[in-house]
Amino acid sequence: MRNFLRKFDKFEEVVLVSSLVANVLIVFIQVIMRYFFNTSLAWSEELSRYIFIWQVWLGSSIAFVDGQHIRVDLIFSIFKSENSHRILQLIINIIWFVFNIFLVYVGIKLLGSMSARNALSSGMRLPLVYVYSALPVASFILSVRILFDTIDLIIGKKGKEAISNERIKEV
Repeated sequence: MRNFLRKFDKFEEVVLVSSLVANVLIVFIQVIMRYFFNTSLAWSEELSRYIFIWQVWLGSSIAFVDGQHIRVDLIFSIFKSENSHRILQLIINIIWFVFNIFLVYVGIKLLGSMSARNALSSGMRLPLVYVYSALPVASFILSVRILFDTIDLIIGKKGKEAISNERIKEV
C-alpha cells in the first residue's frame, strides 16, 4: 500500500501541475479575448473556478505529505520528551482523521442531495456533483494518508528525527 501511495504522490503532483497550467492558459486566453477582441468566453471563468476548487482540495493531501499545513506548536514546546511529542502527534492525527471522515460522510450526503436535485452550473450546465465531489474525494485521500502516518507513529517507524524535522519545517 505504501508503494501505491508513493506512486499516487507522483500522480497527484502531475495532476496538480497540469491543472495549474490549464488554469493559467484558460485565464490567459480569457484576458486576451477581452483585451484584444472585446469579447469573452462564457465558460472560462466558471471552469477556472472549478479547477481551482479541485486544486485546493487535492493540494491539502500533498501539503500533508510535505508537512506544510499550518500548525500551532506552542503545546509541543511545553512538553519536552519524545514520548509526549509522539502522544500529542497521535492525538492530533486522531482528531484530524475523525474530522476528515466526517467530511467524507457529509460530502457524500451533499453529493446525494445535488444528484437528487440534478443541480447544474449556471454557465457550462455541468452537473455540480463533479465540482462538489472534490470534498469527499480529497478528504478520503487525506484520511488514508493520516491513517498511515498514525500507524507509523504507533509502530515507531516515524522516529524522533521525523517529528522534530516536521516541527522545524513548520517554523
